Amino acid sequence: MVDDVTGTSWGHIDGLAVAGPLAGEQLTILPLHMTTWGAWLAAHPSTTVIDIDTGYQYRVQVRLGRDALRGAFLDTLGELDEWLLAGELVIGVLAGSEAMAFPLAARGDAPMQADVDGVPVVILEDAEGAPSLAYHRALSDGQVLTFERRDGAIYDVETGTPWSPSGLGLEGELAGVQLTFVTSFFTEWYGWAAFHPETDIYGAEL
Repeated sequence: MVDDVTGTSWGHIDGLAVAGPLAGEQLTILPLHMTTWGAWLAAHPSTTVIDIDTGYQYRVQVRLGRDALRGAFLDTLGELDEWLLAGELVIGVLAGSEAMAFPLAARGDAPMQADVDGVPVVILEDAEGAPSLAYHRALSDGQVLTFERRDGAIYDVETGTPWSPSGLGLEGELAGVQLTFVTSFFTEWYGWAAFHPETDIYGAEL
């Protein structure tokens, strides 16, 4: 992607400027949850939405997977790592010098949680059980939490506090505590593997 102010080219996966006046600059990655409208509305009932009648619908095409790519963009990806299917959805997590892909299909009885370069992370979930993003499992006092799924919500085992998909303690001992966001986002496997060829995969024996 190219910004219209400086003409700098930016990597759409990692927000790194790859060419142009700002080459080498890094955009700050903010938490952006992917969820269903129903789960979002249940949590934020006063939400408003933008008008979809913009006149540009004809320019919007949703095509998933590497096979949807064409031309020079496809040429930048190189060889496809075939540990997972190209279009499989993963939550890519970056911590320290390491990367780990958490496939949505790897969800089990408990929320996905692991150490990434020594950082204990958990993939939290929304009200409908859809994974959200990665958050640091360690509190400011050094206590490291473990998480379980119970009664359609995510609780930590140590205090029994329920947690929102954005890492906020909802009630109980840790009500109001905000877990630290760990750089992470939804993406397809082919893109994540191209940008992070040395990535680990949660639940895989590599």
